[in-house]
Amino acid sequence: MSVYCPCGRIVVLDRSEMRVRLGLGKELECTSCRNQRISQEIDAMNDHFNGIEESDEVLFRP
Repeated sequence: MSVYCPCGRIVVLDRSEMRVRLGLGKELECTSCRNQRISQEIDAMNDHFNGIEESDEVLFRP
């Protein structure tokens, strides 16, 4: 089954994989968007465990 990622790319998933992701409340996304989201989540967890609060962060992060 083919669906559109929020970025506009076409994502090809089998129906069972799609049902699992939707059942878990996850978006159907391409690998690029998924990797970017995971990277942001890891950065947020690292900041949390290092004691960095959102207000302490620089607005632009390379």
